[in-house]
Amino acid sequence: MCANDSNITSKYEDSPNCFSSFENEVRFQFTQDGSTGLYNTSVEDVYHSIYGAKTEAEEKFVLPLNFENNFINKNNIKVLDICYGIGYNTKAFLKKIITTNYNGQITIDALEYNKNLVLLSPFIKDGYEDKYPEISFILLRALAGEIHSSSDFIKYIITHPQYRKFIAPFYRRLIKKFKYLTYSYNPLESNNRFLHNIYYHCISPRNKKHLKPLKINKIIFNSYYEDARKSIKLLNGPYDIIFLDAFTPTKLPTLWSYDFFKRLNSLSNDDTILLTYSNSAAVRHAMIDAGFYAGKLFDKEGRCCGTIATHNKNFILNPLNEYDCGLMKTGAGVYYRDKDLNLTAAEILEEYAIRKKELNLESSSHYNKFHKREKVNAKI
Repeated sequence: MCANDSNITSKYEDSPNCFSSFENEVRFQFTQDGSTGLYNTSVEDVYHSIYGAKTEAEEKFVLPLNFENNFINKNNIKVLDICYGIGYNTKAFLKKIITTNYNGQITIDALEYNKNLVLLSPFIKDGYEDKYPEISFILLRALAGEIHSSSDFIKYIITHPQYRKFIAPFYRRLIKKFKYLTYSYNPLESNNRFLHNIYYHCISPRNKKHLKPLKINKIIFNSYYEDARKSIKLLNGPYDIIFLDAFTPTKLPTLWSYDFFKRLNSLSNDDTILLTYSNSAAVRHAMIDAGFYAGKLFDKEGRCCGTIATHNKNFILNPLNEYDCGLMKTGAGVYYRDKDLNLTAAEILEEYAIRKKELNLESSSHYNKFHKREKVNAKI
């Protein structure tokens, strides 16, 4: 997830206090499935579910794609990953590509305000490093030049005792052995040397057949480091898949407004699938008013764990029921507005509070007295 707000800035880059600024804002922590998660102190919110960053990405963002039925026959797939963080949704999707017989062209556009998280993402102990090292190779191939230009920061994090346990062991050994990140001359040569060794580790020994190297060479990864609202004004669709993994709407509403979904709708085609962890009635209402159909996602325990938005009703396995539709007509269904996609979080929340008061709709608590609410165990 990412903090897309002018009051929450990326303070680390090009700053003499870049290390302390990063450390003051981002906290690494292991989640219950053993993968590395993050906590943002500025927003006071987690980037990933404490139950498992890797598990959350696979269950909420990749499994609901029903990839083998909905996308396997497409020659080209374009993915928009909003709030990339350290890359779990992209990584889970890449695992799906690697483990299926899909051989088309993949383009992934990743939006993340904090550039340093993106540059760290290939090195993180994420649960994919042993069985699917190709994932890191794909990311490193795209990011090597930027990693080189941020070598002091990357080296600091990867080699610091405080973060050692969160970094995949292979990369600690590689950097120590080849001293790649200490090179200050001939970046192209050092980048190529670094990638050669990554390639040897990730591809050659494990895949003596040429199938996987050919497949991963059809995958393009692009990263964008501005406020996602600025980025989507410049990007060209249509996207086949959209992952929306921003911070909780009530904490940071900038990426949950009707106007943001309206722009995402314009970047979609007839078969686009947009996925998010949010179950919010306001989010679903915004999606529908922006032109999508919306449905519910359930985890393997049968708990509602997110929302799917699309133009193709056939992709929605669990439509919104009478209760869900009714809830959107209450105060809980009032969505955020950000007409020009440039308001601060505070301005959005202030306008929202005034408009909600003026609408004077039935409260969700009153509504729930007459409807048995589904039990959910998810972040809203």
